Amino acid sequence: MQCSAASARADYPITQLAGRDAPVYTDMLLHDMGIKLADGLGDQSATSTTWRTPALIGVRFAGAYLHDGRASTVRDAIVAHAGEAAGVSLAFSALADAEQQTLVSFVEGL
Repeated sequence: MQCSAASARADYPITQLAGRDAPVYTDMLLHDMGIKLADGLGDQSATSTTWRTPALIGVRFAGAYLHDGRASTVRDAIVAHAGEAAGVSLAFSALADAEQQTLVSFVEGL
């Protein structure tokens, strides 16, 4: 996963955050997630199977995952990746159980 950082303005009203970079954990790109995750809708350059990677920062507050909330856990969301994003699911599955749990715990803490 690529990490983009959002920069707070130097004049941001919360002094402690002013001018600091925030790792938002996204590549902000559209990815083909496969037919299983299609919703039948298109929007500008996005087709029914393509989704823009959302920022993962704050995901700990989410009650459900994926673009439409169909995954109830971070693990389920990772495994559901298909299409162009199938490599994510395969790479996750290739990890040892302890490594999978470390990754899931990291994402759940964002």
